Amino acid sequence: MSFNSFAFLLLITATGLMLYIAYLCFQKRQIVVAKYCALMMVAGSFYSFGSAFEFMSPDLSTIKFWLRVEYIGIPFISTLWLILVIHYSGLYVWFRKWIPLLFVIPIITLLLHYTNDLHHFFYTDIFLDKEGGIGSTVKLLKAPWYWVHISYSYLQALLGMGLFVYMYLKAIPLVRNQIIMMMLGAIAPWVANVIYLIGHFNFYLDLTPVGFVLTGYFFIRGIFRFNMFRLMPTAMKTIFETMQDGVMILDIENNITNLNLSAKRMLKGGVHPFEQVNGSAAHMFSGYPEIRSSIERPENSESHITIQHNDGPQYYQVKISILYDKRKNMIGKLLLFSDITQVTLYQEKLLSSATQLTELSAFKDKLFTVVAHDIRDPLAMLINLTEIVEEDLKTIESDSMEVFREVSEQVKRTYMIVEEMLDWYRSQNGEMGFKPHIWNLKTIVKQSIQKMKARSDIKQITVTEEIDKEITVFADKEMIDLVLRNLISNAIKFTDVSGTIEISTTKKDKQVIISVQDSGKGVNEQIAQTLFQDIQKTSDAGTVGEKGTGLGLYLSSKLLEINGGEIWYESKLGQGSTFFFSLPVQE
Repeated sequence: MSFNSFAFLLLITATGLMLYIAYLCFQKRQIVVAKYCALMMVAGSFYSFGSAFEFMSPDLSTIKFWLRVEYIGIPFISTLWLILVIHYSGLYVWFRKWIPLLFVIPIITLLLHYTNDLHHFFYTDIFLDKEGGIGSTVKLLKAPWYWVHISYSYLQALLGMGLFVYMYLKAIPLVRNQIIMMMLGAIAPWVANVIYLIGHFNFYLDLTPVGFVLTGYFFIRGIFRFNMFRLMPTAMKTIFETMQDGVMILDIENNITNLNLSAKRMLKGGVHPFEQVNGSAAHMFSGYPEIRSSIERPENSESHITIQHNDGPQYYQVKISILYDKRKNMIGKLLLFSDITQVTLYQEKLLSSATQLTELSAFKDKLFTVVAHDIRDPLAMLINLTEIVEEDLKTIESDSMEVFREVSEQVKRTYMIVEEMLDWYRSQNGEMGFKPHIWNLKTIVKQSIQKMKARSDIKQITVTEEIDKEITVFADKEMIDLVLRNLISNAIKFTDVSGTIEISTTKKDKQVIISVQDSGKGVNEQIAQTLFQDIQKTSDAGTVGEKGTGLGLYLSSKLLEINGGEIWYESKLGQGSTFFFSLPVQE
C-alpha cells in the first residue's frame, strides 16, 4: 500500500469518527456546548474528507477542487472551538457582544480562497512538484491573507487554551478530569499543524486532519467516561458553591482539597480556620474527637457536631462517605454538613412539652381518682338514701314531696354524668377490660330498661322491647349494657312527657341490628356533625332542660368497635330518632 493510500484511509477514518462525534453531540443539542461541538466536528470532517481526496488527486484542477472542499470547514474550526470553550467555561456573558465578530475573518478567508485565481491574496501560486517529498505533490505559495488566517486561528486556539487553564485552576476536583480531556482533544490538531508549518521544505503532508483522530478519541472518551456535556464545570462549581449543605472533600491522606462556601460558614466558629491548618482535616477537627475518629476510619459513618457561633450554638449532622475510583480503589472522602439546628431546637421543645404533658396526664389521673372515690361514692350513697326516704314518703302528696323528687332526680343525673366521665376515662386509659362471652340479648336489654325505669317513669315515658328470646350475641355484657343505657338515656332525655321508646332487632347475615327508636324531637343538625366525636363543643338540652356531657355516644361507638360492631342513626327533626348498632350474632 502506498503512503497516499494509507493517508487516504486514515483521513477517511478520521472523517467518519468526527461525523460520529457530531452525531453524539447532536443528540445532546439542547446543551449549547454540544451544539457547537457538533458544528466543529462537521467543519473538521470537511477538512479531513477534502484532504483525503487531495492525496489521491491526479491533476492540479482536481486538487484545487478538494482544497475548496477543505476550506468549507477550515476557516471556522478555531472560531467554533473558541465559542465552545466560552460556553463551556460559563463566560458567555462576557463575550456575547463579540461572538458575531469572530466570524468576520473566517468568512473573508472563505471568500478569498474561493476567488484566489482573481487576486492571489491567499495563495500567490499553486503548482505540482513531481520531484519528491512525502505526501501531496502540490506546492502552495502562501500570500499575506493566508498568514492572517493562520495567525487568527492560533490566536483563538491560545485564548481557548487559556480559558481551559483558568477553568482547571478554579474547578473542583470532580470535574478536572473532564477539563483535561477537553484540553488533550484540543491540543492534538494544533500540534499536527505546527509540525506541518515548520517542517522541511519538501515535506508536503499536512498532519492537521490526522490530529482530529486524536481529537475524536479524547472527545468520545470524555463523553462516555466523564459525561462531558452533562454538566459544565462552571455549572458544577456554581451548584457546589450554592448548596445549602456544607461539602468538604478530602484526599486519600485526609487533607482538605476543597470545601464550599456553606462549609466555610458552618465551620467558622469553634474549629480552626481553614487557612491556618494546612488542609489537615485531623487538625481541623482536633477539638471534636468523634468526627476525627470517623474521618480516620475507612468506612461510611454519621455523627453530630455542635459549634458555638456568635448567635448561639449551631447543630450539624455530619455524613462521611468514601469516594472510590472506577476500580473500586479509595481515592478520598466526602463530608456533608447538614444544619439541623432548628430540628434539634424543635426536638428539645417537644421533649419539654412531652414532660409537661406527662405531668398533666398524671394530674388528670389523680383528678379522676378523686372523682371516683371522693365524689362518686358519696353520690351513690346519697341516691340510696333518697330512695329510702322517697319510699317512706310515697303516701305524702305535697309541694315538699315534689321538691324532694326533683332533688332526688338531680342527684341521679349527677351520678350518671360522673359515671359517663369515669367510663370515658377508663376507655381512654385502656382500663376497661374486654371479656366477651355468649349472652342472651333479650336478658341484657330488659336489665338495661329496668336500670333506666326510674328516669322514664318521671317523664311517664313507655319503654318497650321486642327481642326474640332465642337471639344470643358474642360480646362483653358490661360494655353492651353501657351502650344500651346511653341510648335509652338519650331517648328519655329528648322525648316529651308521655312519649314512647321502642327497642327491637333484625338479623342480617351474621349480625344482629339493635334499634332504639323514640318519639322525641330529633337530632339538631349542628349537633349531628359532631355526634360521635370525642369532645362535643355543645350538648343539646333535653325536653325539660336535662343536661349532658356529650361523651355517651362517642363512648358507645368505641365500645361497639371493640365488640366488632358499629353505630349509626336516622332522624327527622320533630319526629324522633332511631339509633342502630350491630353486634356479631352467635348461631
